[in-house]
Amino acid sequence: MKIIVNVDDAGLHPAVNRAVESLAALGTVSSATVMANGHHAHDAASISGAGLGAHLNILRGRPLGNPDALTTLVDDDGMFLGDYGRLFGRYVTGRVDPEEVYHEWVLQVERLIELGITPDHLDSEKHIHAWPTLMGVAARVAKRFNIGWIRRPLECSQLSRLDKGGVRVRFLRVCSFFQQKPTSVSWPDSIWGIADQGKRLRPEYFIDYVRRNGLDRQDAVVEICCHPGLPEPGDPPLSSDYGTMRVDAQWKDEYEALSDPAWKDAFTELNATLVRFSDLG
Repeated sequence: MKIIVNVDDAGLHPAVNRAVESLAALGTVSSATVMANGHHAHDAASISGAGLGAHLNILRGRPLGNPDALTTLVDDDGMFLGDYGRLFGRYVTGRVDPEEVYHEWVLQVERLIELGITPDHLDSEKHIHAWPTLMGVAARVAKRFNIGWIRRPLECSQLSRLDKGGVRVRFLRVCSFFQQKPTSVSWPDSIWGIADQGKRLRPEYFIDYVRRNGLDRQDAVVEICCHPGLPEPGDPPLSSDYGTMRVDAQWKDEYEALSDPAWKDAFTELNATLVRFSDLG
């Protein structure tokens, strides 16, 4: 069994970049995805100890492309909407142009390459690439840059869960029904960390998930997605450009959870190897 532990949102804030390096050194994180339009993307490019991918974004901050050419994605100030509901409302009413998404995502990958990153996989802010039609757009981006892996945020969580995590999983499961696997890329067999976040990002819950869903087999590839942060005094606040965010509220909990040496014991118990996407070919 191969496990990738991926930190989303590198480049968003120094606390995230710091957490990736710290947890990679502890041996509990193997990967991160960098938000190319994040204010700290340049610093994220120097992260050591983890594989790096692209955290595609059409939700937060300032686009890398000309806002005049991205009219279906931006507000009157030329900024991404910063609100998931508003963006999804545009999407479901046919007011998001996939070609604009494609061109912006291409610019974001190009920006990471300019910073010295060779992205080994793609995912996106709030899993927006999993919306029907946008997975195909992400696959086009991956093919253009010879990127072999894309996240498929399909978690096999119990459908009886009625909390926010369970709702997220069910929504993404519906999205998956409308997806065809792109022929040019691979994706992990499963993902974990969408329903169980914050203090529930614990190795014992992960072990239960793997065994309950028959993923404890030699050929399985499972991605754990997480959002740890390691703030320090003097760090700037999250930029208001990003819109309302709740992720910083879970930084500490997830950093502490992933710092637990029990994760290494869990990998051993599952006969699993912690890898980067680039290790998978």
